Amino acid sequence: MLKTLQALFFPDDPTRETTVETRVDAAVAILLMEVARADFDVADDELEVIRRTLIDDFAMTADAADDLVRHAAAEVDDSTGLFPFVRVLNEQLDPERKRRVVETLWRVAYADAGKHHLEESIIRQIADLLYIPHSEFIRARLRAEESVPPD
Repeated sequence: MLKTLQALFFPDDPTRETTVETRVDAAVAILLMEVARADFDVADDELEVIRRTLIDDFAMTADAADDLVRHAAAEVDDSTGLFPFVRVLNEQLDPERKRRVVETLWRVAYADAGKHHLEESIIRQIADLLYIPHSEFIRARLRAEESVPPD
C-alpha cells in the first residue's frame, strides 16, 4: 500500500518528471474512487464518470485514465484515510478548482441513479477538509444533481 502511494506521489526514479498535475490527478482519482466505493457497490456509471473526469480535466489518454482508475481502486482498498490525498489538493489547487472537485465527487455519487447517504457523508468530509464552505458544498450538489439525465 505505502509503495503504491509513494509511487504515485513520489516516484523513485529521479529522472522521471513528476508534475503538479500528476500528483493532483492521482489524488482526485483516489477521492473519486472513495466516493464510488462508499456505498459498497461500484457501478460502471460511476467508473465512467471517474474515467471521463481524468480524460477531460487532466488531458489523459483513455489508457492512462484506465490505469489510474485501477491504481486508485487499489489505493482505496489499502488506504487508511483521506488526509494524504486532500493535502495534495489543498497545496496545489485554488478554491475554484477545489469546488469543481467537490462537484465531480457529487457527479460520481449521482451516476448510479441517486446518492447514498454514505456517499454524501464522505463528500461532506472531503469538502470540509478542502475548506469548502457549506453553501458551496450545497451548490455543487445541486449542479451535479441537475446534470443527471432524466430516466
